[in-house]
Amino acid sequence: MITGTLQSTPTIQGTLTIPTIAGVEKYTGSYTFTPSAEEQVIEIKNKRATQNITISAIPNNYGLVTWDGSTLTIS
Repeated sequence: MITGTLQSTPTIQGTLTIPTIAGVEKYTGSYTFTPSAEEQVIEIKNKRATQNITISAIPNNYGLVTWDGSTLTIS
């Protein structure tokens, strides 16, 4: 939007207002996530976030079980 006043002298004065975000949908999902063995996709494409996204640390009571075909390891 532009507004202003034209005068008889060869000048134009006005105020130009440009919105920083025009028509972008707000992201309404969770902003905190816990890592997992599965890939996680945060559906935020073409949306605007209103806060930082936090990836939590893996809880210290989580154990990792791996099997290499002959040895079972729990760490």
